[in-house]
Amino acid sequence: MSARLTPNPSLKRACLRHARLAQTLGLTRKNMLPANAFNATEWIAQNTRGGTELSPEALEAVASFTTMWNFFESTLCENRASAAAFARVCERFEPERLPRSTVDALDECLAFWQFRYRTPHGFGHRFEGLYFRHSDRRTHVETALEGKATSPQDKLLALMIIVYRLRNNLFHGLKTLEMLNDQVQNLATASRCLAAVLEAIPSGFVSIRREQAAGRKPHGEA
Repeated sequence: MSARLTPNPSLKRACLRHARLAQTLGLTRKNMLPANAFNATEWIAQNTRGGTELSPEALEAVASFTTMWNFFESTLCENRASAAAFARVCERFEPERLPRSTVDALDECLAFWQFRYRTPHGFGHRFEGLYFRHSDRRTHVETALEGKATSPQDKLLALMIIVYRLRNNLFHGLKTLEMLNDQVQNLATASRCLAAVLEAIPSGFVSIRREQAAGRKPHGEA
């Protein structure tokens, strides 16, 4: 018997809200703008300081990260991302059931940020630039980046907190647009990290693919 996918309540509620909003505004397929009617890249280049300096790679990295973040937050955090929500996600983490590719991706993300944020003298200015708040468990992240995390769950929590800080800085702390050109690899790593977390944590959207990738049959399938 094949396993049935369980709908995600948060995504379902979001879809209903969008449908009601479209109905309220009187939007139909006939009177909605075509998908290519507005080009954000051209608008930014023509109307903002530094907009012409943005690389195509930076724009792609931002678009990919924004998409992956929204999928991650709605699927695993009920649209309420926080260190506490990430800790609850870690309670569902079963590393022994992961495909090798997902394990490698998580390890590579941690190694990337260890290289980026640590110096021979401790943590550098880039790490300070994450602007941890009191509730963001900075000490926990430092422990993981120092290679002292005691469990896969501890490492996973640190990764999600780092991505969360990058998300907040991107949405709330950007001083100039051209700064994004220096964040391409950082955001690309964050997007891959989010994908690996989604692969690692059972959910109604990726759990079956996750188990099949590991060479196992989904739950409920003989």
